[in-house]
Amino acid sequence: MPYIRIETSQTLDASRAEIVLKQTSSFISGLLGKPEKVIMVSVCANTPMIFNSDTGPSAIVTVKSIGLAAAKCEAYAKAICDFIHSAIDVPPERTYIDFAAIDGSMFGWNRRTF
Repeated sequence: MPYIRIETSQTLDASRAEIVLKQTSSFISGLLGKPEKVIMVSVCANTPMIFNSDTGPSAIVTVKSIGLAAAKCEAYAKAICDFIHSAIDVPPERTYIDFAAIDGSMFGWNRRTF
């Protein structure tokens, strides 16, 4: 049940946003080793942001998943920053990532919890 949210100052039209959604789903599936059928992705583009007193391209990525291992987050951070840079042209030094491990008993889907 990974959920990935990308908030960015970059402008994406509907067509580009759909491409980024699909690319992100596939990327996260491979990175976390989870099937795409359980991955949810949202992209919030054209979000006013300032980072280091500069309104240039920036992003914050939220990654939530049951069983997310803290020991793997550093490797995930590198891969996600590289992906964000290639997908929406936000440099790694202007990308934050918020990782959260979810307790399956506190997360619901399809009328039940995990």
